[in-house]
Amino acid sequence: MPEQQPADELEELRGLALTMGTERVEWETPPPELWGRIAAEAFPPAEPAVTVIALDTRRPRPTVRWLIGAAAAIVVVATGAVMWTRSSDDVTVLSATELEPLGDAGQGSAELVDRNGSLQLRLATTGMEATDGFTEVWLINPEVTELISLGPIRTDGVYDLPAGLDPTAFPIVDISSEPFDGNPQHSGDSVLRGQFSF
Repeated sequence: MPEQQPADELEELRGLALTMGTERVEWETPPPELWGRIAAEAFPPAEPAVTVIALDTRRPRPTVRWLIGAAAAIVVVATGAVMWTRSSDDVTVLSATELEPLGDAGQGSAELVDRNGSLQLRLATTGMEATDGFTEVWLINPEVTELISLGPIRTDGVYDLPAGLDPTAFPIVDISSEPFDGNPQHSGDSVLRGQFSF
């Protein structure tokens, strides 16, 4: 049998197709659940994601109690500081006297104190009349022959006595009215006066 050429085979297939004719192809409508099954097969449901929530099981910080504790500590420290200050400021009253007015106005009192080994004069005066000069504080001996000036009157009323001064030798406290004349001596115009007793 002679070998058939490719061109002859193609012509034979064309002739066969013409003899068979064309049949109408009708497509069937797939059921609605088909696409669901296909999707389920093609895209299987993913495993549910596991969410891990780390819970803080520690107890809440006691903020309020901490603040109260801190405030209490501050109070303790402050109280201790005050007590330390008081204990370091050891004051002993050695003598006290009322200051009698020698003029028309004014009154006061005086204390001689030992503060940590140093002597101080502490004055409290009221009703002093204003002058054209200034008022000065003095310590005077009982014979009123020797005077020691402690300086102009101060608003705090505290005067340090000279170191080594014997207060029993100068028990008189005198406040005088002094002019601005440059003279350091007592003017002789005493306003208030009192005397310590020992």
